[in-house]
Amino acid sequence: MQNAPYSSGGYICDFCDKEDTKFVYHCSCGLDFHIKCALFTFNIAENNLKELEHVPLQDPLISTENGDVELEDVSKCFGCLEPLAKYTHFSPDCGFNLHEKCAKLPFKLNHMLHREHPLVLQFNSERLSCKICLVTRRSRFVYGCSPCKIAIYVECASPSPIIEDKSHPHPFTLFPRRLPFICDACGVEGNYAAYICCTCNIIVHKECISLPCIIISKWHDHRIYHKYFLPRDFRNSDCDICHGEVNPELGCYCCSHCNITFHARCVTEDKYSYSIPSREDEDEISNESSITVLEWNDAKEATKIKHFKHMHNLMLSASVGGYENSCDGCMLPISDPFYYCSECEFFLHKACAELLRMKRVWHHTFCKQPHILISDEVFRCEMCFHITNGFAYKCSECQSRTCLRCVIALTPGARTCLKHEHPLRFYRQYEGKCNACSLYSWQAFCCKDCNFVLDVGCFSLPTQM
Repeated sequence: MQNAPYSSGGYICDFCDKEDTKFVYHCSCGLDFHIKCALFTFNIAENNLKELEHVPLQDPLISTENGDVELEDVSKCFGCLEPLAKYTHFSPDCGFNLHEKCAKLPFKLNHMLHREHPLVLQFNSERLSCKICLVTRRSRFVYGCSPCKIAIYVECASPSPIIEDKSHPHPFTLFPRRLPFICDACGVEGNYAAYICCTCNIIVHKECISLPCIIISKWHDHRIYHKYFLPRDFRNSDCDICHGEVNPELGCYCCSHCNITFHARCVTEDKYSYSIPSREDEDEISNESSITVLEWNDAKEATKIKHFKHMHNLMLSASVGGYENSCDGCMLPISDPFYYCSECEFFLHKACAELLRMKRVWHHTFCKQPHILISDEVFRCEMCFHITNGFAYKCSECQSRTCLRCVIALTPGARTCLKHEHPLRFYRQYEGKCNACSLYSWQAFCCKDCNFVLDVGCFSLPTQM
């Protein structure tokens, strides 16, 4: 740290995550601390919390009848970041609060995972991932070895010998030896503190014991189920989020309706992207189609339909020849296959016509509510920012709208591009140049078979102007 503090000027403290106009201490490694935060973290390391021994214990400032409900407005412990409600805690004059259990953590710890040096209770200033659970998350107190760059979360340092969870019918027993293993629940490697179910003959990470059996994810319109191994119908599948191969012998999530699979870590990495249903019918969105089929051909194709957003019947076209119109759904030029109205100028791509009336739009991160298919409105798309009057999916909570072009393009799964022979898949985290515009992109459609890349804007461009 610098010898003297300097004006914060918009810096955010790496201890309390708050920004104000007070002075901060700054380190060349990028860390910033308010003065009181810097002194507090120094005292933790040097004095083993002894500066708090004179502070009397106080009862919780706020209590709740439901101990399972996490109150957003309740102060949190600076050690474990959990709410202070219904816990006895320290409340020093400087404003820092600690659970009693966090204040009494041992200063040093000898651990089997790192025999070379004792682990010291410290502030996780470098945001290191836990050596045991391999997870990186916000946690202020860790047991670490600074020279070796090792951190172990407090709850992982002394794991429970037996854990029972409602998501699994049998208890899990701790296997405390240092032993590399592949978790049967998530498919990710572990190296210590494995938990074993002898009845089912499976070995898992501690945090994977509580993986929910059923979740409702923003990535998919149906419920998805956790499986320890995939049925034969799902073999040779790729994850619909990262597009990496899913090992059928290891745990993952899958949808029985669509034969779609997800890596367990991919679909649960963001706690705000999924929910756990408490009832059979909870949060099930309607699977109602936008069309009613009036006639079929011998190949079981719908040749005559009624779309709920158009007054006349629509016919399936045999070819695109003679039409230079655009699709009234996505506003892109008409291409095979498509439906047309014989009574007025109305056209819909087959894919646009068959979309559900309600859909989960995964890239809409603000709300968990499903989106409703709408038309006859002029709007600005929240993804591409284009103004259009085509079809859109409208969030039932915040009323924001996403155009059909963006919804279709960014729906998980392989997409075809008329200018490329292989299917393209959307990657949320990609760093490279687009083959079309040569601009640098952080999200793109990529081909797994060759080095062909299109950014979101170029992928959605019409083939003709």
